[in-house]
Amino acid sequence: MIANHSQPTSNEQLQTALRAYPKLLSVARRITGSMTLAEDVVQEVLLQLVSKPLRQDIAALPPYLMRMVRNLATDHMRRLRYERGLFVEEEVGGNASAYGSPEEHLHEAEAYKAFRCTVEAMPARTRKFYEEHYFDDVPQNVIAKEAGVSCALVCGLLREAHSRCLAALALEVDQNMTSSRNQRRDRSSRSREMRA
Repeated sequence: MIANHSQPTSNEQLQTALRAYPKLLSVARRITGSMTLAEDVVQEVLLQLVSKPLRQDIAALPPYLMRMVRNLATDHMRRLRYERGLFVEEEVGGNASAYGSPEEHLHEAEAYKAFRCTVEAMPARTRKFYEEHYFDDVPQNVIAKEAGVSCALVCGLLREAHSRCLAALALEVDQNMTSSRNQRRDRSSRSREMRA
């Protein structure tokens, strides 16, 4: 008797959902950003209606169905973002090493050398201030107080020194990119010559 009573209710709910299908699909697509995912979400809601009909005391079924689709689509997107955060995709044909390629290691070593040369070329007081502030995390006001100079002087020297270091690193990166491009050109021209 209960099964007979719920069967017409289930069919009515399913018919209402099918009439609202375009709207439900539109809502799901707006949230997921994909028509395929939107269709999956709406189909899951329809399957829920078939397998377990809703209570009969729902006053407005279409808005309730919209809420179900919104909630399910939002949950689906959260789960997808979480899963994407768990797995890191490897580059195809890339180096699987956590330390990068030998070329990357060489570029990093050259950049470090350029940085170190820039720091060593600084005046002694500026180098001392720079190392204390950036390597030992000593605040600028403490450095100024210990050296007996103004905070503005320390700030200016640190800003100038840091700008020099950044410029040296940028120059090294530009040189590395230029040399990488030249190497690629040389390789491609050699391969063309070998083909001919």
